[in-house]
Amino acid sequence: MEESRLDVLDPDTKRISRFSRWSGIVLMVAILAVAGIVSALTAMRFAIRGREVEVPLLAGKTEDQAKEILTRNGLMLKVASSRFSSEISEGHILEQTPPAGTRLKVNRTVRVLVSLGQRRFAVPNLIGTSLRAAQLTLAQRKLALGKTLYAHTLAGDPSTVVHQSPTGGTQEGADPSVDILISLGPPADYFIMPDLIGKSADLVASRAKTEGFHLGKVNFRKYPGVEPGVVIQQKPQAGYRLTKSDVILMDVSQ
Repeated sequence: MEESRLDVLDPDTKRISRFSRWSGIVLMVAILAVAGIVSALTAMRFAIRGREVEVPLLAGKTEDQAKEILTRNGLMLKVASSRFSSEISEGHILEQTPPAGTRLKVNRTVRVLVSLGQRRFAVPNLIGTSLRAAQLTLAQRKLALGKTLYAHTLAGDPSTVVHQSPTGGTQEGADPSVDILISLGPPADYFIMPDLIGKSADLVASRAKTEGFHLGKVNFRKYPGVEPGVVIQQKPQAGYRLTKSDVILMDVSQ
């Protein structure tokens, strides 16, 4: 029988042939193992990615709306804190962590900052106080004094606050100003100045004193053709409006 090709080879050649064959098998196994590991890692990565969602935008939403949106995306809501804001209404979301667009695993928590709305201050009651007292009271409440008006009023004591806006006891926004009206006392009674020319100065003086009017110093001067003691000039003139605090001046013939 003819010997096989392998049998005719020398021992060294036989060993090399067997080593090459085993090396090929080991290399093939290694390649398959690496491919398996890569495939497993890729599958794991896709599996992990499949359990992630994109965090939605919550700014401006109410707490209930934000909770509903997160629940639909497999996430949870937690109110971390709250803060006053003049831009976002009370009860609406100001900020969120993590921010919108971030990828997050499901069942994770999104923390939010909720607006308390605009800061409010209680306006004190200033009615009946002086201007200085009103200024001090407002400064203590971190409020500002707005317009200060003066007028005669039937109500209230002179030099005291008789009206304010906004009114005491109301809640106003951050750093509001309070306008006040200070009384100058009751309005004066006005009278129409009568015509005194040609009348007896003594009678005019007596009547003025009885009615509570004030007469200034009488100026006596000669006036041809007019008997002594007659009013020849007056101030204010007849028809003018005057109060009892005004001074009436007369020129009288002598």
